[in-house]
Amino acid sequence: MRYFLIFIFTIITGISYGQNFTYPSIKATGQKIIEFVPAGWKIIDSAYGGLNKDGTKDAALIIQHKDSVALLNSMDDTVLTQPGILLLLFKNASSNKYNLIEQSNTFILKHDNSIMTDPYQGLSIEKCILKIDFILFYSMGSWYTSSSSYKFRYDGKEFKLIGADFSSIHRATLDYEEYSYNFLTKKRSGTKGNEQSGTKKTTTKTLPLPSLKTFKTFKEPYTWEVEKGVYL
Repeated sequence: MRYFLIFIFTIITGISYGQNFTYPSIKATGQKIIEFVPAGWKIIDSAYGGLNKDGTKDAALIIQHKDSVALLNSMDDTVLTQPGILLLLFKNASSNKYNLIEQSNTFILKHDNSIMTDPYQGLSIEKCILKIDFILFYSMGSWYTSSSSYKFRYDGKEFKLIGADFSSIHRATLDYEEYSYNFLTKKRSGTKGNEQSGTKKTTTKTLPLPSLKTFKTFKEPYTWEVEKGVYL
């Protein structure tokens, strides 16, 4: 399992060098959502709801570059991909304007391999919690399918990762692993089993976490070995 995740990590991470490409600066304030979308970019997903408990509907946006650009990945291979940016906006009730609170150029995984499904699956806002979902599915080269969900909550200063879920299944043997993390209580529940036989074993564990992750300290999914052999 660990080596599979390292293989996945090698493929999808490390995209940091582009040819004539730089991430744009996003304006700080705007009356309309579209004002936060730079020229050459488009909104591919959005969610609305309260994020900071002030009674207004805030916004989470995923914007994507309209054209594919050449970027260099960690294997020194040039790949064509459409970079994505996560934008989190708070709405001010008195001014009726949105304010940019968070911009992440790295957390939205890029679709940079023709044999993989687009890893980004969606986002939602519910009860002041931002949830972002991903999947790793390859049509060849790996029998594993993995999915993950991340839950962030604003603490008055920044967004903190308060929970995450991870699952992986081997499509041939039907062996699977499922983990659910609560970083507020520092507890996790994990299950290993087989879908065909119905056998499974569930364990719980306390995690030695010194502090909660943020978009600045946890920049990209599947890069954090939260415990031995498990990469979130």
